[in-house]
Amino acid sequence: MESIPPSYTPSPPSPSYTPSPPSPSYSTALLPGEQTVEETRRLGLPIQNGVFRRITDNITLVLRDQRPGSVTPVYGRNGLVRGHVSLRSSEGLVEVSLKLEGHLRVDTSGSIITVSVVSDSYCLWSSSSTEPCPKTLPFAIFFPSSFTDGRQPRPLPPSFEDKFGTTGMCSYTLSVVVSRPRRFLSSFRSSDSLVVPICYHPRSRPHAPMLPSDVPFMTTVKISPEEWHEVLSTMNATKSSGLTPVQCLLFIPSVQVYPLSESIPFHLQLRAPSREINIRVYLLRQVVTKVFEEQKASSRIIGEGKLTSSAPLPENHHSYRNVPLGEGIDCLDWDGEVRCTEDVTAGSFVTNLLSVRDFIVLSLEPLQPAKCSLLGSKYCHPIRLVTDPWSDHAVTW
Repeated sequence: MESIPPSYTPSPPSPSYTPSPPSPSYSTALLPGEQTVEETRRLGLPIQNGVFRRITDNITLVLRDQRPGSVTPVYGRNGLVRGHVSLRSSEGLVEVSLKLEGHLRVDTSGSIITVSVVSDSYCLWSSSSTEPCPKTLPFAIFFPSSFTDGRQPRPLPPSFEDKFGTTGMCSYTLSVVVSRPRRFLSSFRSSDSLVVPICYHPRSRPHAPMLPSDVPFMTTVKISPEEWHEVLSTMNATKSSGLTPVQCLLFIPSVQVYPLSESIPFHLQLRAPSREINIRVYLLRQVVTKVFEEQKASSRIIGEGKLTSSAPLPENHHSYRNVPLGEGIDCLDWDGEVRCTEDVTAGSFVTNLLSVRDFIVLSLEPLQPAKCSLLGSKYCHPIRLVTDPWSDHAVTW
């Protein structure tokens, strides 16, 4: 029986549409009377399509996904390490393997203590295979994200070297090992190896944004006081002077986690004789090594703050400005910013053997200690430094 297709009623013609008007033009430039409330700054990720090569007489190691022209391969958290090994000769081999290793090392009391944080081995080919060894062996492995520190899991520490004090360091290597049987002793192996230092650079961001450094403090403290964290420091006086201790308020962004690449804004308020005190705000890095019960620490300044005089806080602010000023005492305000020096590339991290801690320091020192009744004071407030600015886009590194 012949199949007859069903009949269809023709559809009505499509309705006519009026073209939409063109979208209005937008500009980032502010019009008169407009003000920027919040700004998100994004940094583009560098394109990593370069190739790293290390060549010896018998082995060539090629690593992909590198920044063009880089002299050291760099990998991030859970980074994919991919490339290939080329052999000059693949005859008579027993095994070709790849090793990823990382060590923490500190020098204390003349002794070097080393702790392994990564020790992963991958067999690229072995004589147990039914196939002959090829001259080119591709591979793809991943950097681990953590290690066991004693009995506690911790994030894998970044590549780091302290060149200024405690001689602590964390280093990583990628090795190719080619094994051959020894002549006349077939049960023993000889090996040829190629070892390449690599940089582990796990990237991290603050959990929340901080206000841009070019936004006036007085504008934000009125409408968003929660954006600022108050640090109170006291400068004591000698007992015989009878002077009231000097108080200083330091306002820093409340997130307290700051990127290495951006300036950290701050505001300072001081009640003191204005011509008797030298004020500094700076970033301090402390490197701590701990071996058994022996702990050593070295510190260095990694950023110096810049201060400029500013308008005072509003009278209704909940600071001590409402307290009447004594004779000879001024109430002074400064705006400022501080930024890490360019040689700082690793953020803060903690392990049992080696730790890197960062602080923002408020230093108050009398200009003439012999003639001044005030005593010097330094207050170190702990912060955390990270590699990248905050972003509202989730990025896996």
